[in-house]
Order: sequence, then structure tokens, then C-alpha cells
Amino acid sequence: MFGGVVAGILAQVISGRLSRSVKISEFRQKWIDSLRDDVAAYIGATHKWVRKYEEINAIVAFEEKSKKEREEFLPLQNDALVILSRIKLRINPLKNRYKKEDDAFLRALDKLLDLGKLEPSETPTIEVGWRKGADDAIELARKILKREWEVTKQPGQWL
Repeated sequence: MFGGVVAGILAQVISGRLSRSVKISEFRQKWIDSLRDDVAAYIGATHKWVRKYEEINAIVAFEEKSKKEREEFLPLQNDALVILSRIKLRINPLKNRYKKEDDAFLRALDKLLDLGKLEPSETPTIEVGWRKGADDAIELARKILKREWEVTKQPGQWL
């Protein structure tokens, strides 16, 4: 009888731990999916921003240029900044074993909204330098997503 009680308690403890582990794994998967979605949205938003910059930069008339910047360019920049903020809020700001990689990823994303930090290109368009920066940011994002997926695949580690 005593063995049955111990076995029952042990089964409850293990079941509770497994449930917790599965739930954590589900939350991590949702985090990964949301980060992936936001990185893609941010790349798209900054691409629109760069294209609009090139379009507006070609305008000579000051008044027309100023109006387009206010009405078309700045809203695109704001949209991108909102997405970037969501991404930054997901990344651990405290010192940890991935801090260097995470910071490099965030710097790569920041570059996409700072034309002065983009690598100069031999072509006359800024978009070429932006594309290189976007590819770099995507590659760093892929590494982070893979790293987090490897952890998520092993839910038993949280027992």
C-alpha cells in the first residue's frame, strides 16, 4: 500500500513537470514564430523606407520634397521602428552566453534604418548597400532562430 502511494505521488510530480516542460516549449515556439514574423516584416518595412528615400531624394523642389518626407517617408520609418522595438524587446539585454551574437544581430537590424552605416556600393543606388545589410541581418536571425529551435526541441530539459 505504501508503495502505491509513493508511486502515485511520483507519477503526479512527473506529470506536473512534463506538463510544465511542454508548456514552456510551446511558449518558446511561439516566441520563435513571432521573432521570425517580425524580422521578415522589419526587412520589408525598411526596404520600403529605402525605396521611398531614393524616390524622394531625387526630387529637387524643396517644398514638394519636404511634403513627401512628412507624409510618406516618416510614416514608413515609424512603422519600421515599431517592428524593430518589438524585436529588441524579445532579445535578452542582460549578459549571457549569447550576448555577443544577439548584439551583432540587433546592430545589423539598426543599420538598415541608418543609411550612413550601410556599406557603400559601386552602383548609384543605396538599395544595393541596403540589400547587403539585409542579407547580413537575415543570416544572423537564422542563427538565432536555429539556436532557439534546438533548445525548444528538447522540452525535457526543464524537468
